[in-house]
Amino acid sequence: MADTKVSDLNPITVPSDNDLLYLVDVSVPASKKITFQNLLSGVNLRVNNLDSTVATFTNEVLSLSSDFQTANINVAPLQTDILLLSSRVDAISAVQEARPDGLTQSIVISTSTFTFDGGQLISVTT
Repeated sequence: MADTKVSDLNPITVPSDNDLLYLVDVSVPASKKITFQNLLSGVNLRVNNLDSTVATFTNEVLSLSSDFQTANINVAPLQTDILLLSSRVDAISAVQEARPDGLTQSIVISTSTFTFDGGQLISVTT
């Protein structure tokens, strides 16, 4: 094995915990070995920390969801009793035919008075 290049070695597709890996420690330029289990120990620690963080956030979201389901929110300040938003008569236009027996009186609609004589509209006052 001493005369075989690392690039010429057969690969392992699924390493076991005790398999050895070749490393070059660049801090002290030296060749070293590490087990697959030790290599993954740092990764496993980070994954466990991440799992813990996700679990914490999940619990917070579930707690907030529960709070919203049981919340009693007063929507009264959001309600209004205004029924009429706008009313203004700018102009009224109509074609009238004279009718001898037509309406002859005044009719009040909202704040406008419509006056008819013989079925014809003769005035509008607001």
